[in-house]
Amino acid sequence: MLDEKLYTVADVAEVTGMTSRTIRNYLKDGTLTGQKIGVQWRFTEDEIRKLFFRQTPGSSTPTQIVRGFMGQQERAQASFCALLDFPDMEERTGLALFQKLQEQRDERIEALSYEYHEQGHLLRIAAAGEPGAVMELLEQIKAGNEIA
Repeated sequence: MLDEKLYTVADVAEVTGMTSRTIRNYLKDGTLTGQKIGVQWRFTEDEIRKLFFRQTPGSSTPTQIVRGFMGQQERAQASFCALLDFPDMEERTGLALFQKLQEQRDERIEALSYEYHEQGHLLRIAAAGEPGAVMELLEQIKAGNEIA
């Protein structure tokens, strides 16, 4: 624990592609946790990862999103759920792709989550919502993955 690298707000902003202001807003609303050392915030890698597992309080992992979708017996409208795996993707690239998706997300996407598995460098993204909205998101993922 004492040897664990700590990151600054500027470090987190650079790694995630977010602004320092966004990082500070996440600190303020509890989306991101860290330790205040003197007047500066510091973050562990684990705390940074948790930022992407918790888009909103109580958000789900991709597996939970798919299970919830499959378990729902009644729906008011058509819904679509997609689970995508990207093997051999570096974590930084995956975080950048997911951040772009979060920024493009609208209310028609009911659930959006990702997880990264270091073994195999596997990025997994799950999205559920209105079919047209999820399809638009898939197009963004395809475009983003071509760049990566």
